Amino acid sequence: MPTFSVVIPACNEEKYIEATLNSLKQQEFRDYETIVVCNGCTDNTETIAKKQENTQIISFKEANVSKARNIGASKANGKVLLFLDADSTLETDALSKINEQFTDNHYAATTKSKPSTPSLKFNLAVGLKNFYLSTGLYEGCSGALICRREDFDKVNGYDSDIIVKEHRKLIIKLKRATQKEFTCIDTPLTTSMRRYQQWGLSKSALFWTKQWLKNYLGDLKKSEYEKIR
Repeated sequence: MPTFSVVIPACNEEKYIEATLNSLKQQEFRDYETIVVCNGCTDNTETIAKKQENTQIISFKEANVSKARNIGASKANGKVLLFLDADSTLETDALSKINEQFTDNHYAATTKSKPSTPSLKFNLAVGLKNFYLSTGLYEGCSGALICRREDFDKVNGYDSDIIVKEHRKLIIKLKRATQKEFTCIDTPLTTSMRRYQQWGLSKSALFWTKQWLKNYLGDLKKSEYEKIR
Protein backbone atom coordinates (compact mmCIF):
# COMPACT_ATOMS: atom_id res chain seq x y z
CA MET A 1 0.00 0.00 0.00
CA PRO A 2 1.62 3.31 -1.08
CA THR A 3 1.65 6.34 1.17
CA PHE A 4 0.17 8.61 -1.51
CA SER A 5 -2.27 8.19 -4.34
CA VAL A 6 -1.95 11.15 -6.70
CA VAL A 7 -5.24 11.60 -8.57
CA ILE A 8 -5.14 13.87 -11.62
CA PRO A 9 -8.41 14.71 -13.41
CA ALA A 10 -7.68 15.69 -17.01
CA CYS A 11 -10.04 17.05 -19.64
CA ASN A 12 -8.25 18.07 -22.85
CA GLU A 13 -4.97 18.82 -21.08
CA GLU A 14 -2.56 17.73 -23.83
CA LYS A 15 -0.53 20.94 -23.43
CA TYR A 16 0.10 20.39 -19.72
CA ILE A 17 -0.29 16.76 -18.65
CA GLU A 18 3.23 15.64 -19.62
CA ALA A 19 4.90 18.32 -17.49
CA THR A 20 2.61 17.50 -14.57
CA LEU A 21 3.46 13.80 -14.75
CA ASN A 22 7.17 14.51 -15.19
CA SER A 23 7.13 16.55 -11.97
CA LEU A 24 5.88 13.40 -10.21
CA LYS A 25 8.59 11.25 -11.74
CA GLN A 26 11.18 13.61 -10.27
CA GLN A 27 9.94 13.32 -6.69
CA GLU A 28 12.49 12.51 -3.98
CA PHE A 29 9.79 10.62 -2.07
CA ARG A 30 8.97 7.54 -4.11
CA ASP A 31 6.18 5.80 -2.18
CA TYR A 32 3.25 6.89 -4.33
CA GLU A 33 1.01 5.84 -7.19
CA THR A 34 -0.34 8.00 -10.03
CA ILE A 35 -3.89 7.86 -11.36
CA VAL A 36 -4.91 10.00 -14.34
CA VAL A 37 -8.65 10.24 -14.95
CA CYS A 38 -9.31 11.36 -18.53
CA ASN A 39 -12.84 12.75 -18.53
CA GLY A 40 -14.48 13.97 -21.71
CA CYS A 41 -11.18 14.17 -23.61
CA THR A 42 -11.26 14.83 -27.34
CA ASP A 43 -7.54 15.55 -27.75
CA ASN A 44 -4.31 13.61 -27.11
CA THR A 45 -4.35 13.79 -23.30
CA GLU A 46 -4.95 10.07 -22.85
CA THR A 47 -2.35 9.10 -25.46
CA ILE A 48 0.29 11.25 -23.76
CA ALA A 49 -0.57 9.93 -20.29
CA LYS A 50 -0.37 6.32 -21.46
CA LYS A 51 3.27 6.84 -22.44
CA GLN A 52 4.19 7.36 -18.79
CA GLU A 53 5.39 4.34 -16.84
CA ASN A 54 3.64 3.26 -13.65
CA THR A 55 0.62 5.45 -14.36
CA GLN A 56 -2.91 4.12 -14.12
CA ILE A 57 -5.22 5.61 -16.77
CA ILE A 58 -8.98 5.73 -16.33
CA SER A 59 -11.19 7.10 -19.09
CA PHE A 60 -14.86 8.05 -19.27
CA LYS A 61 -16.84 10.23 -21.64
CA GLU A 62 -18.38 12.83 -19.33
CA ALA A 63 -16.39 16.01 -18.66
CA ASN A 64 -16.94 16.34 -14.91
CA VAL A 65 -13.95 17.10 -12.68
CA SER A 66 -15.68 16.10 -9.43
CA LYS A 67 -16.80 12.73 -10.79
CA ALA A 68 -13.29 12.23 -12.17
CA ARG A 69 -11.73 12.77 -8.76
CA ASN A 70 -14.23 10.44 -7.10
CA ILE A 71 -13.56 7.72 -9.67
CA GLY A 72 -9.81 8.12 -9.25
CA ALA A 73 -10.13 7.93 -5.48
CA SER A 74 -12.21 4.74 -5.75
CA LYS A 75 -9.26 3.07 -7.53
CA ALA A 76 -6.63 4.44 -5.15
CA ASN A 77 -4.59 2.26 -2.81
CA GLY A 78 -2.78 4.99 -0.88
CA LYS A 79 -3.44 6.11 2.67
CA VAL A 80 -3.35 9.76 1.62
CA LEU A 81 -5.03 11.22 -1.47
CA LEU A 82 -3.40 14.07 -3.34
CA PHE A 83 -5.76 15.64 -5.87
CA LEU A 84 -3.55 17.48 -8.34
CA ASP A 85 -4.66 19.75 -11.19
CA ALA A 86 -3.46 18.60 -14.61
CA ASP A 87 -1.90 22.00 -15.39
CA SER A 88 0.21 22.20 -12.22
CA THR A 89 3.68 20.91 -11.36
CA LEU A 90 5.27 19.96 -8.06
CA GLU A 91 8.70 20.77 -6.70
CA THR A 92 10.97 17.73 -6.35
CA ASP A 93 10.60 17.77 -2.55
CA ALA A 94 6.81 18.25 -2.54
CA LEU A 95 5.81 14.73 -1.50
CA SER A 96 8.57 14.66 1.12
CA LYS A 97 7.28 17.88 2.66
CA ILE A 98 3.68 16.72 2.54
CA ASN A 99 4.71 13.48 4.26
CA GLU A 100 6.44 15.49 7.00
CA GLN A 101 3.94 18.30 7.49
CA PHE A 102 0.57 16.60 6.96
CA THR A 103 0.16 15.07 10.41
CA ASP A 104 -2.58 13.28 12.33
CA ASN A 105 -3.73 16.70 13.58
CA HIS A 106 -4.83 17.72 10.08
CA TYR A 107 -7.95 16.80 8.14
CA ALA A 108 -6.82 18.39 4.85
CA ALA A 109 -4.04 20.48 3.35
CA THR A 110 -3.04 22.41 0.29
CA THR A 111 0.26 23.87 -0.87
CA LYS A 112 1.50 27.34 -1.66
CA SER A 113 1.60 28.25 -5.34
CA LYS A 114 3.58 30.28 -7.83
CA PRO A 115 2.64 31.45 -11.32
CA SER A 116 3.83 29.60 -14.40
CA THR A 117 4.30 32.99 -16.08
CA PRO A 118 6.02 35.38 -13.68
CA SER A 119 4.87 38.98 -13.80
CA LEU A 120 4.10 41.61 -11.20
CA LYS A 121 0.32 41.23 -11.48
CA PHE A 122 0.43 37.41 -11.39
CA ASN A 123 2.88 37.44 -8.48
CA LEU A 124 0.58 39.77 -6.55
CA ALA A 125 -2.51 37.68 -7.27
CA VAL A 126 -0.84 34.41 -6.29
CA GLY A 127 0.89 36.07 -3.33
CA LEU A 128 -2.47 37.16 -1.94
CA LYS A 129 -3.79 33.63 -2.27
CA ASN A 130 -0.71 32.23 -0.52
CA PHE A 131 -1.22 34.74 2.30
CA TYR A 132 -4.77 33.73 3.15
CA LEU A 133 -4.04 30.00 2.74
CA SER A 134 -0.88 30.01 4.87
CA THR A 135 -2.34 32.22 7.61
CA GLY A 136 -5.56 30.24 7.86
CA LEU A 137 -7.78 33.15 6.85
CA TYR A 138 -9.32 30.85 4.24
CA GLU A 139 -9.19 27.08 3.92
CA GLY A 140 -9.06 26.42 0.19
CA CYS A 141 -7.03 24.89 -2.62
CA SER A 142 -4.04 26.09 -4.62
CA GLY A 143 -4.32 23.37 -7.28
CA ALA A 144 -3.45 20.51 -4.92
CA LEU A 145 -5.67 19.18 -2.15
CA ILE A 146 -4.52 16.56 0.34
CA CYS A 147 -6.68 14.41 2.61
CA ARG A 148 -6.79 10.91 4.05
CA ARG A 149 -8.55 8.20 2.10
CA GLU A 150 -10.60 7.07 5.11
CA ASP A 151 -11.86 10.62 5.74
CA PHE A 152 -12.65 11.12 2.05
CA ASP A 153 -14.71 7.93 2.02
CA LYS A 154 -16.44 8.90 5.26
CA VAL A 155 -17.88 12.07 3.70
CA ASN A 156 -18.60 10.40 0.32
CA GLY A 157 -16.02 12.46 -1.52
CA TYR A 158 -16.77 15.33 -3.85
CA ASP A 159 -20.31 16.42 -4.66
CA SER A 160 -20.52 15.33 -8.30
CA ASP A 161 -23.14 18.00 -9.06
CA ILE A 162 -20.67 20.79 -8.29
CA ILE A 163 -17.67 21.63 -10.48
CA VAL A 164 -16.94 25.16 -9.22
CA LYS A 165 -15.68 25.59 -5.63
CA GLU A 166 -15.91 21.82 -5.32
CA HIS A 167 -12.73 21.74 -3.22
CA ARG A 168 -14.24 24.16 -0.72
CA LYS A 169 -17.37 22.01 -0.37
CA LEU A 170 -15.22 18.93 0.31
CA ILE A 171 -13.08 20.84 2.82
CA ILE A 172 -16.14 21.89 4.78
CA LYS A 173 -17.43 18.30 4.89
CA LEU A 174 -14.05 16.97 6.02
CA LYS A 175 -13.72 19.60 8.72
CA ARG A 176 -17.14 18.83 10.16
CA ALA A 177 -16.50 15.09 10.11
CA THR A 178 -13.06 15.13 11.71
CA GLN A 179 -12.88 18.26 13.89
CA LYS A 180 -9.19 18.58 13.03
CA GLU A 181 -7.10 21.37 11.49
CA PHE A 182 -6.32 22.55 7.97
CA THR A 183 -2.74 23.33 6.96
CA CYS A 184 -0.81 24.81 4.06
CA ILE A 185 2.29 22.78 3.17
CA ASP A 186 5.47 24.81 2.77
CA THR A 187 6.16 23.92 -0.86
CA PRO A 188 5.13 25.89 -3.97
CA LEU A 189 2.98 24.40 -6.70
CA THR A 190 3.60 25.97 -10.12
CA THR A 191 0.19 26.59 -11.61
CA SER A 192 -0.90 27.71 -15.07
CA MET A 193 -1.93 31.34 -15.48
CA ARG A 194 -4.00 30.59 -18.59
CA ARG A 195 -7.28 31.73 -17.05
CA TYR A 196 -5.78 34.97 -15.72
CA GLN A 197 -4.12 35.55 -19.09
CA GLN A 198 -7.35 35.17 -21.03
CA TRP A 199 -9.75 36.73 -18.57
CA GLY A 200 -7.55 39.33 -16.90
CA LEU A 201 -7.45 39.86 -13.14
CA SER A 202 -10.63 41.96 -12.97
CA LYS A 203 -12.84 39.36 -14.70
CA SER A 204 -11.26 36.59 -12.61
CA ALA A 205 -11.92 38.49 -9.38
CA LEU A 206 -15.53 39.16 -10.43
CA PHE A 207 -16.08 35.48 -11.30
CA TRP A 208 -14.83 34.25 -7.93
CA THR A 209 -16.81 36.91 -6.05
CA LYS A 210 -19.98 35.66 -7.75
CA GLN A 211 -19.13 32.06 -6.84
CA TRP A 212 -18.51 33.07 -3.23
CA LEU A 213 -21.94 34.68 -3.11
CA LYS A 214 -23.56 31.65 -4.75
CA ASN A 215 -21.97 29.45 -2.13
CA TYR A 216 -23.92 31.26 0.58
CA LEU A 217 -26.93 32.74 -1.21
CA GLY A 218 -27.45 30.71 -4.37
CA ASP A 219 -26.86 27.35 -5.97
CA LEU A 220 -23.35 26.29 -7.02
CA LYS A 221 -24.85 23.42 -9.02
CA LYS A 222 -25.67 26.02 -11.69
CA SER A 223 -22.07 27.26 -11.91
CA GLU A 224 -19.72 26.23 -14.69
CA TYR A 225 -16.19 27.10 -15.79
CA GLU A 226 -15.51 28.52 -19.21
CA LYS A 227 -13.05 25.94 -20.56
CA ILE A 228 -9.71 27.53 -21.47
CA ARG A 229 -7.25 25.22 -23.22
